[in-house]
Amino acid sequence: MLQLKKAFVITSMIMAAGCAEEPAMDVSVMSRQVLKDVKSASGLEVMDKTLYVIGDNSPWLYKINNLYKVEGRQPIAPVEGLEDGVIPKSNKPDFEAMAVAEKANGKEFFIFGSGSKSPQRDKMITVSLENGEVKSYSLAPFYKKLKETAHLTDESLNIEGAIVKDGELFLFNRGENLILKYKLEALEGYLAGKQDSPSPEVYLVRLPEIKGIKAGFSGATLVPGEDKALFTASVEDTEDWIKDGEVLGSFVGMIPLKRLKNGLQPVCVRLIDNGKPLNIKVESLAVFYPTLHDDLRLLLVTDSDGGDSELLEANLSWR
Repeated sequence: MLQLKKAFVITSMIMAAGCAEEPAMDVSVMSRQVLKDVKSASGLEVMDKTLYVIGDNSPWLYKINNLYKVEGRQPIAPVEGLEDGVIPKSNKPDFEAMAVAEKANGKEFFIFGSGSKSPQRDKMITVSLENGEVKSYSLAPFYKKLKETAHLTDESLNIEGAIVKDGELFLFNRGENLILKYKLEALEGYLAGKQDSPSPEVYLVRLPEIKGIKAGFSGATLVPGEDKALFTASVEDTEDWIKDGEVLGSFVGMIPLKRLKNGLQPVCVRLIDNGKPLNIKVESLAVFYPTLHDDLRLLLVTDSDGGDSELLEANLSWR
């Protein structure tokens, strides 16, 4: 069991603007913990109660134990030329999305660059959980086809979340809140050089606003044993997705994958503290373990934009 430090409860509320009202959802944050030496956390997966974390300006895949201590790190990008332990912003790969895929030879992590700046950010990394093998692929043609199909400009492409479910890949784009659905075998055919870049199914998702600024996807994960995805979305006062801005708040939401449709308005909750907004930039989430029916223990990571990241342990329930 994780040690709960600085334990307190942050209740959450259903926001009326831009969020569905059913089913009702509630999030209680149980603890907050600094992830020492993990910069700008952007993606999170949990395997056998071990945390795997990526950072958008980090060349490492971090392995973190259940006491929130880094017990190992594996290079997934060149480690030369780091400044204060991170890749300079002008050259960072912007790893923002991570998913687990079941392969014939075992599980793999799929790690995606955001695509928000080419060629630095249009890479995909795979990491084998069986032998640690790391492979790197260019997604330049893949992202070009994505933008053409979804009618996205270069400025509005920003992949922030990814999940793999039943042979399908779902990418969550922040610039315009789109979910892009692919057959996993089509992606693998492209990566192997056996076929051209596939075209996705495109779904626009309606998310809430804070002070007139629309929330944007920042991470995604699966609900174990369910055809549902959880997502995080944050609101940042910035003119584009490359520049950082004032953080106005973050949301957690749920999407039924079998009923995914264009214009979906998912249920979501804004994180608040004692009736006041919790203005942190939540970048991703993962399910640590189910508790009771319709109850999940979540882990969420924040992006500190340069400093040590933060990890939140929370309980989510819906009905």
